Amino acid sequence: MHTFNFGNFDIQYEQTGKGQPIVFIHNGGTSHVIWDRIVDILSDSYSCYSIDLLGYGASSKPKSEMPIELHLEILSAFITEQELSDVVLVGNCMGSAISLAYARQNTDNVRALILFNPLTYNTFDKGYLGSFLKLRKTAPQFSKLLYKGLGRFKLNNLMSEQSLKMQFGPIGRAQHLEKTEDLCACFTGEGQMNSLLLTLDDLVNYDQFDSMNTTQHFPPICTIWGEDNLILSSKAGRKLNKNLHPQREEFLIGGGHLVMMELPDASANIIREFLEEHQ
Repeated sequence: MHTFNFGNFDIQYEQTGKGQPIVFIHNGGTSHVIWDRIVDILSDSYSCYSIDLLGYGASSKPKSEMPIELHLEILSAFITEQELSDVVLVGNCMGSAISLAYARQNTDNVRALILFNPLTYNTFDKGYLGSFLKLRKTAPQFSKLLYKGLGRFKLNNLMSEQSLKMQFGPIGRAQHLEKTEDLCACFTGEGQMNSLLLTLDDLVNYDQFDSMNTTQHFPPICTIWGEDNLILSSKAGRKLNKNLHPQREEFLIGGGHLVMMELPDASANIIREFLEEHQ
């Protein structure tokens, strides 16, 4: 992996292929590995950059707050240092939110957005873990103490697999993708649980994307949802699309929060077709 330095932080990333640049941004709790299958397919035509977000994967894991604004600053600095122009951003969950935030500030430098399961206040609130948001809003200080305590725990392999099962739909569970070694390592790794809880603590600030209305000058958007996503509500995703106005929207039956791993060929084909349509 390569290293990008941002202040005192080391951000790890992989780069493969040649051509139009695509930056892949994972969801909270995982790492760049969720994109491996798609990158293998697309790297014949595109230059693919897969980032480990701050706090995740092989990147630095600060113990302090990691607001979305910090992730946005890092992404902006990364794109500038790599001299990427007319870039395609492909995100999942919080990675989609970070992509939207970047595009809002840098409309002229984004060719297209591919948003898997976009994270907003409402899409999380309507999912199975929505109670965490209610706790954060009604008792913020207690929530912080709870997260701080839980952040000290380190999951073993069995606990990791059980946590991952919730992120897959029927297709992923049938393939036993929760046993993927590199993916399990994301949950058993030192400091990653604390990073995930810090992200959860910041979710109240993702409500900005629920009211975000894209204009005619905004880059073209394709949204891809796992229809059977338990973490974020695909039903809330349909409501979100009324504001985002995507040029293409897909709901893949049987896929969950990590639908790009469950249905990599279908996901890659959607990306390729969309980019060909919006050259």
